[in-house]
Amino acid sequence: MNKEYDEILCLPHTEAERKWLEERLETLSERESIMFAVARQQHPPGTAAGAINLLALLEDYEIYYPASSYESLGRFYLDEAELELPELVLEHTDMESLGFAFEDDHPGLFVGDCYVEYPHVPMEAPYSGTNLASLEDDWIVKVKLASPHKPEGVWLRLPDCSKIDDYTSDEVALALRALGVDELNQCTILDARCVFPEAGNLTEQYDDPEELIRDGSDLGCLLGARPAGMKSYERKLAAAMEFEGCATLKDVITCADEIRKYSFVLSDKLEEYARSKLLKAGAPEALIDAGLFDLKGFARASLEQNGYCLDRSESVYLKLRQQEQELTQGAMTMQ
Repeated sequence: MNKEYDEILCLPHTEAERKWLEERLETLSERESIMFAVARQQHPPGTAAGAINLLALLEDYEIYYPASSYESLGRFYLDEAELELPELVLEHTDMESLGFAFEDDHPGLFVGDCYVEYPHVPMEAPYSGTNLASLEDDWIVKVKLASPHKPEGVWLRLPDCSKIDDYTSDEVALALRALGVDELNQCTILDARCVFPEAGNLTEQYDDPEELIRDGSDLGCLLGARPAGMKSYERKLAAAMEFEGCATLKDVITCADEIRKYSFVLSDKLEEYARSKLLKAGAPEALIDAGLFDLKGFARASLEQNGYCLDRSESVYLKLRQQEQELTQGAMTMQ
């Protein structure tokens, strides 16, 4: 862990807070490190709780790279704005003044060759002192890359879909900058982690950093574009991965990409499932509401009869939709 974070770990803390900080700071990416430096300057933490809140709110900051001066910030702004201005106009544009104007609208701070914009609205502290376990950290894959220039390596985290273009992003670009190389193929993989245990040991699966970054980005963007209206997505995906016996990151990607090929029934929705079945069968609503039926028992038996499997957590029933269609077609043929 970076020595500069020793002061953070020495702030007044509980044991749980220190453990959370140690784990979070251990894999802080290069991009996050830059934003955390700005956050600490803007709001110096006096306690571990304060540092936890800063880390939990890092994505409220915006980073612009490369932008080491007001002139380069002005050029960056024009590039990002994608204005179709004649080249002749650009030659006569005061880029430094444009950079100052950008800062007026987007207050922030220069850190090396980056400009970090402060959050637009006052931040609400997500950590109350008792909810560490519920703090969200929206990473899917973390990768630690090394180079001859920096053999100890730096972390990057995925997804960073803000500027995905051929699988490059601020996370990748800033990691390469810190490593002193131009291409991912000049790096070696020191460590890699996925939020899903079903992805297995990534360092055994990948020798090529570019392939790992690409797959991590693919999975992150798939999860970011999860099917609309699919409630309890995480539980359903976990059940599907178990059903398919996922053991690699590519397995997980395939499962996430094909999530709609499964039918799901949540265990905490058994009564609703049974009620729907009974109503379709013509059972009077009054009899259902009178408690004459063991709704959960009926639901379990019906699901089993229709080929559903219960996952290990006993929270999700699932089966392939194709199997459901075959059963339906078979019943129609018999009739």
